[in-house]
Amino acid sequence: MRWLLFGLLILIDFYCLSVLATVSPIIDQSHLKIRESNSFNRISLNDRESCCSFEDLINGPSSAKLDRLRSIMTERNVSAYIVTNSDDHQSEYLATADRRLEFLTGFTGSNAVAVVTLKKAALWTDSRYHLQADNQLDCNWLLMKDGNDGIPTIEQWLAVELKPLDNVSADPRVISAGRWKRWSSYLAHYQINMLGITDNLVDVIWEDKPARSNSSLLIHDIRFAGESWQSKLSRIRGIMSSLYIDTLIVTALDEIAWALNLRGDDVPYTPVFRSYLIINNASATLYLPFERITPELRTHLYSNDDVVLVVPYERVWYDLALRTKLSYRVWLPSSMGSAKGVSYLIYLLVPEEKAYYAPSPIINLRAIKNNVEAQGMQNAHIRDAIAICYLWALMEEGLPIGERWDELKVAKVLERLRLQQDYNRGPSFDSIIAFGSNAALPHYIPTPSTSRKIDNSNVLMIDSGGQYLDGTIDTTRTIHFGTPTEFQKMVYTALLKGCIDMASIHFPRGSTYQQLDVIIRRPLYELGFDYGHGSGHGVGFHLAVHEGFNYTYDVNFFGTHEPGYYQANEFGMRLENIVQVVEVQNQLPNQEKSFLTFKPITLVPYETKLIDFKQMEKHQIRWLNAYNKRIRDEVGEEMIRQGRHKLYKWLVQKTDPVCSD
Repeated sequence: MRWLLFGLLILIDFYCLSVLATVSPIIDQSHLKIRESNSFNRISLNDRESCCSFEDLINGPSSAKLDRLRSIMTERNVSAYIVTNSDDHQSEYLATADRRLEFLTGFTGSNAVAVVTLKKAALWTDSRYHLQADNQLDCNWLLMKDGNDGIPTIEQWLAVELKPLDNVSADPRVISAGRWKRWSSYLAHYQINMLGITDNLVDVIWEDKPARSNSSLLIHDIRFAGESWQSKLSRIRGIMSSLYIDTLIVTALDEIAWALNLRGDDVPYTPVFRSYLIINNASATLYLPFERITPELRTHLYSNDDVVLVVPYERVWYDLALRTKLSYRVWLPSSMGSAKGVSYLIYLLVPEEKAYYAPSPIINLRAIKNNVEAQGMQNAHIRDAIAICYLWALMEEGLPIGERWDELKVAKVLERLRLQQDYNRGPSFDSIIAFGSNAALPHYIPTPSTSRKIDNSNVLMIDSGGQYLDGTIDTTRTIHFGTPTEFQKMVYTALLKGCIDMASIHFPRGSTYQQLDVIIRRPLYELGFDYGHGSGHGVGFHLAVHEGFNYTYDVNFFGTHEPGYYQANEFGMRLENIVQVVEVQNQLPNQEKSFLTFKPITLVPYETKLIDFKQMEKHQIRWLNAYNKRIRDEVGEEMIRQGRHKLYKWLVQKTDPVCSD
């Protein structure tokens, strides 16, 4: 088998070198206008606030790595190399061994693409990370602030920097098919080749690359999952059959974990494991590193009704080549939201006439939680609220008497408090604990060198979450231990009004995220402000905190509402609740449509000293009072059950009703 796999990989490499390199013999003159534009050429290190001198450039931490990479690029006749922040499964959050972009650039944000030419290096990232990237990148790097005027796309920049017949290279295993085809098609107009090389060039220079996990997988008990893996595969096959499809290639790690009721520890904060899954009409095969195939796993995936064959991870390439020949129609998942679809290499291995390229059917199945999952999410949020409230109470008690708190301490204490709650399995993402000006960075993560001392002079933003066997948490609250400014109160109240308005809306079944987004932004719009990130995302069930969905709302969908405001070098604020989509109660019998609404399941008090009640409408204050009553009743009951009577008294104070007259 080893020699067969080796031969297959050689064949794939040859195939990539010959097929992935595509050149258009005809240059489309309409596209050449970009070469006449000077707007993109004006982007320079002068745009980097942290870059001041030539010494900053030559002494940067990434200099030696770039030199080594460029040496290999020259040997391979590569003029530009693209490094994405992704793995073989197009995951958002990565195992340490897959954090190639972070290794090369020093940037730790979750969304970025780096491009290295023989003379320049540039990194693209969205508005959440503009300030963070400027702080973390050394001065070898141009910073391309996606979303800003005059910023070229990756392919536009390469078309200007390179000349005809130059080679752009990347690893086709870690780039989605959709993204690769877009880049390749654009560059072909300039006779620039898009060349796939499966031995990742960053791996070649990464000498101390971290080891991967080889621990045993965990079976996610049906008392939490609410549905057997056999039933899930049956539903998936039902969708496949309706489309006359006999093979589905599943590469997304959270989709595989959900479908088989399994969890792992390969990726920090997201309980998934490195694997592939091929589902056929009457069979299924799980591809897993050999050392993780255990008798317990085989037993879990065996029943009288169905069996999942478990084979070594590397065999997937052989089976893909073989099974696509035997299949008559193969489903290759395409992108949808945060789900990026299959890699370009897998896309290439399926003949075009057999490929059905569309979002994975698992996305929609997984997005709508069953009743057991829905109840579990509510229970997990009640327990998690106790941890957040306890942290808040400890800080309110300790800061006035001189107790020292900094951002890292907040993160550590909160993680410890969560571990005291039943079913907790650690954080669901790296906590964003940001005080004062650090909160102006939407996804700031404290480090020993950046962790600020917390006092009563500014706001503290806490965006954190926990993984529980019965749910996944993502909660943000902004608090103040002193006296906020009137401007801070005005902004905070606008964010709160947006959350209330969004949670109060009734909408027809089938309404979309895009249709409702303006509701949560409206109070900020009225002040002349906006924010650059999305207003929400799907949330997994003891899985990814950012879960892709089709942007259409239906009953038992769980997602976030999270408006924000960020003033560079001053402060930032965000409020975030996880909400459940539920049916509107007491609907009229003759209504033509079924109407839905949002039910917040995050039950953590808001910071009353940041609220300007004079800005709020009476119905908004009534909503807030009802929300606080839910917190007092549901979270308070659990506090009393756990014997936390002092904390319950604190909660009662934080949830006192406000007069709406």
